[in-house]
Amino acid sequence: MTHEALRELLPAYALDALTAEEAREVRAHLETCDRCPGELALLQETATRLAGAPVQVPPPPQLREQILAAVRPQPSVVTIPRGWAIGLAAAAAAVIVVAALTAARFGQQVAQLQQRIAAQEQVLAILAGPTAQTSVLAGSIEAGVKFVYDRTRGQGALVVTDLQDPGRQSVYQLWLVAGAVPESAGVFRPAPGRPLVIPVRADFTRYQAVAISIERAPFGAAQPTTTPILVGRI
Repeated sequence: MTHEALRELLPAYALDALTAEEAREVRAHLETCDRCPGELALLQETATRLAGAPVQVPPPPQLREQILAAVRPQPSVVTIPRGWAIGLAAAAAAVIVVAALTAARFGQQVAQLQQRIAAQEQVLAILAGPTAQTSVLAGSIEAGVKFVYDRTRGQGALVVTDLQDPGRQSVYQLWLVAGAVPESAGVFRPAPGRPLVIPVRADFTRYQAVAISIERAPFGAAQPTTTPILVGRI
């Protein structure tokens, strides 16, 4: 098989969905290819995250009744001194505030995780398509940045695996380049210790390249104010 044909099998290989012969060909290709192992690692990480999503299972009715019986209040009366009552009320209020803050923080984390999973699912969907393409960005810095896209469906995603923080006063800005006119596709900051996936929807038949420049935080610029540090042809 050709390099492109084998690369198109990587999503199925990551999910262990190939025939034995196809899997042997992919393994042999991975030993000699510089690009495909990195793409496979990203696919396997995403597949693992999706497979590890928790599944809620309702408890047996008997267990529910036992728990309710154990915590059901007993008809007893306890007299609490006034000073203690005030202290307990303040402590209870503090516990409620802490619980509310914890719940809000947990809700934010869940929302962020759902966004990450949705973005990674989109990358898998793009890579699984027969017309998917990948562009590795290169430039004045060493970084692990790729742009995957499908012209026929107008779907793409920037995949960042190794990129230093630009500093508190700056952000990275992604550009889609048509001729000599760059168009902003959003700003972002790298995520330390984990891949960052940024979905992009556009008519990719209009563009010849993607680029990343460093611009002023938090909103970037209408047009690049600095020389792009990374560029890839599409």
